[in-house]
Amino acid sequence: MRLISLVPLLCGLAVVAQAGLNRRFAGQWGLLSAVLVNMVVATVATFGVYAVARYVPGLMADSSGAQGRFFDGFTPWHLLPGLCGVLIVLGMPAAIGRLGAVQSVLLLMAAQLLTSLIWDALVEGRPATLARVLGSAVAFAGAAIAVWKG
Repeated sequence: MRLISLVPLLCGLAVVAQAGLNRRFAGQWGLLSAVLVNMVVATVATFGVYAVARYVPGLMADSSGAQGRFFDGFTPWHLLPGLCGVLIVLGMPAAIGRLGAVQSVLLLMAAQLLTSLIWDALVEGRPATLARVLGSAVAFAGAAIAVWKG
């Protein structure tokens, strides 16, 4: 297994931990307050990572190869990933509170798989092979069974 394969696994762990903890904190402060604290911490941490990456050359190589200045060519589309992050951080704790972690994450994964197949085909130029479609369908079916029987 390549080391980069650990990154999505850690991200999956982080999605569940973040949503579950925000759900717990929402019980103390309310969901919007918990999400606000989450986003403030994320913003401060991002500034820290950015500063380290900019001022310690070679420490964190940018794999994209982009060398442009910050905000060059900015469009409203550049706001979409941040809005997606807010939706995830706000939506997953709410879903976990109503459906439980397993059902919420299975539905999240099912949506990710379907969207990933489309993204790979239309944006990345990687075709939706039979193996990819069948693997995604099996995972999607598992999510449907867990939600339906859950």
